[in-house]
Amino acid sequence: MTKLSIVIISFNSSRKLKEVLTKASKLSEDLIVVDSGSTDSTQAICQEFQVQFYKQEWQGYGKQKNIANSKAKHDWILSLDADEVLSSALIEEIQNLELQENHVYNIPFRNVYCHKEIKFGRWKNEHHVRLFNRREVHWDENAVHEGLHLNNLKKVKLRQPIHHYSMDSRAEHVAKARYYAKMGAEKLKLMGKKATFIKLYINPFYRFVKDYFFSFGFLDGPLGFQIAFIVAKESYWKYKNLKDIS
Repeated sequence: MTKLSIVIISFNSSRKLKEVLTKASKLSEDLIVVDSGSTDSTQAICQEFQVQFYKQEWQGYGKQKNIANSKAKHDWILSLDADEVLSSALIEEIQNLELQENHVYNIPFRNVYCHKEIKFGRWKNEHHVRLFNRREVHWDENAVHEGLHLNNLKKVKLRQPIHHYSMDSRAEHVAKARYYAKMGAEKLKLMGKKATFIKLYINPFYRFVKDYFFSFGFLDGPLGFQIAFIVAKESYWKYKNLKDIS
C-alpha cells in the first residue's frame, strides 16, 4: 500500500473526533490536525493519538486545508473533516488500492443528520474527491464551499463510504446555514453579483421543490422537510445579505 497522510481541520470538534481518529489511525501513521482555536477537548483528544497537532488562525476553509496539507509527511492526502468517520470497509478498500499519480479518488458519503441516516434528497448518492496527491491537486481559497482544483485528472469512484455525522439539531443546522449565507454573500459581492428578485425569491423556492419533491426528500420524513427548508432559507439569506451589503 502507498503511504498516505490523513489531514483534518478542526474547531471545537470533540463530538466525533475520537471516533474519527480511531478509524484514521488504522489507515495511516501520519495524522495531521490543524486547529483554529478550539476551547473544548479537541486538543486533549488529539494527544491520546499519535497526532501532529498544529494551531493556526482561521483562514477560511480552502486556505486552511491547504495549510494542513503542507504539514503532511506524505504526498498522498486523505482529507477529512472532524465529523467524518472512515468505514472499516473503506479502510480495507484503500489499503488494497494501487494509487496512481494521474488519478484522484471519489468517495461515497453516508450522511447522518439529527442522529438518523439520510437516504434521499440532496444528500443521496453524495460523493466527494478526498484522496489525492498534493503535488497535483490543491484546494481553492473559497471561505466556504471550498473545492479542489483537479487539473483534468481521472476520477476513480471508490465503493465503500465515509460516514458523515453532520448536524445534531435543527438549531445547529440553522446556525451553520446563516454562517455560510454570510460568507457566501461576501464572496458574491467580490464577484460583482447582484441580489435580483429571482435570486432572492424564486431560487429558494425552486431549491426546496427540487430537494423535497424531485429528489424524494419527503421519503426521509420530517427530517427531509427540515433539510430542504433550511437549505432553501440559506439561499434566501445569502442573497438577502448580499442586498444588505451592496
